[in-house]
Amino acid sequence: MRSVIARPRLIIALLAACLLAGCGSQPSRIGSAALVGDQAIPVSTVQQRFEAVIGERPQLREQLDEQGRKDELARQIAAFTVRQKLAEVAARRQNLRVSEQEITQWVQQRGGPEAATEGTIFTADEVRSVARSLVLMRKLGSKHLASTSVVFDYTSATSRAEAERKANRMARGPEQAAELIRQDKSGGVPAGSGRELSASRALSFAAQTPLFAAEEGTVLAFPGPGRQSAGQWLVARITERSTGDGDGQSSTPSLGSQGEQLTQAFGARLLGLTAQRVGVELSPRYGVWDPLELTVAPDEGQTSGFRIPERESRA
Repeated sequence: MRSVIARPRLIIALLAACLLAGCGSQPSRIGSAALVGDQAIPVSTVQQRFEAVIGERPQLREQLDEQGRKDELARQIAAFTVRQKLAEVAARRQNLRVSEQEITQWVQQRGGPEAATEGTIFTADEVRSVARSLVLMRKLGSKHLASTSVVFDYTSATSRAEAERKANRMARGPEQAAELIRQDKSGGVPAGSGRELSASRALSFAAQTPLFAAEEGTVLAFPGPGRQSAGQWLVARITERSTGDGDGQSSTPSLGSQGEQLTQAFGARLLGLTAQRVGVELSPRYGVWDPLELTVAPDEGQTSGFRIPERESRA
């Protein structure tokens, strides 16, 4: 029997090809709609959901064709699919589980699969998958609501461009942030330092803002919630973030279904922290990942704001 000895040049060529193709432990970008940490979401998953919903609803297909909004539907489906994966990651890390009985109860409370998915971007066949993710988000919110608080330094802006400039300046470090705040305050701009917020004492606000879902040192810039803040941007640097032991219980049982919805929304917001920690990379075919609203925007200029992690601020 002849022994076969690989030629050195061939080995080098194969290794180079493997590196270029992304061999090894890293997930492949080829055929992926998104990468969530080390997990890939196949394009086929998003495409199948897209085809299912427009196939089941011919009127929706016609409407999207007339308005040229098929891309928008694809972005919405891609965004929720990423949030589902983030919920799985968060649940695995925090030992959260959803039973089949809880899923069944969720569906029954909404009148069954068809009623639960009516007017949504999903079909009745996917209702249990969707329900599992939403219940996970509610459990995540309930677990951390009572114990989560943040301390941040902040200033204001009146346009996206100004907010971006100020965010980049604050991201240079605490000294630059303090100087900017001092200058803005002296000029009559709403600004301050050491502002503390507790999620349980401001649940409605917590459900609308990314402030509670960012690592210490992160700079966030986004439009302020509510009609009164129209045209106003908040630029904030998180200086402290506390979650206690993470065993807190929701303090909003008296709010009934409204409290449950807000707790779920808060849990969904907390996925922003998971996304920051593991990383999310979106295929350009759908647009760009919006790290504040955890959705997909057509391009960088249409994201909801800016998130500059601490690792970038120290660069």
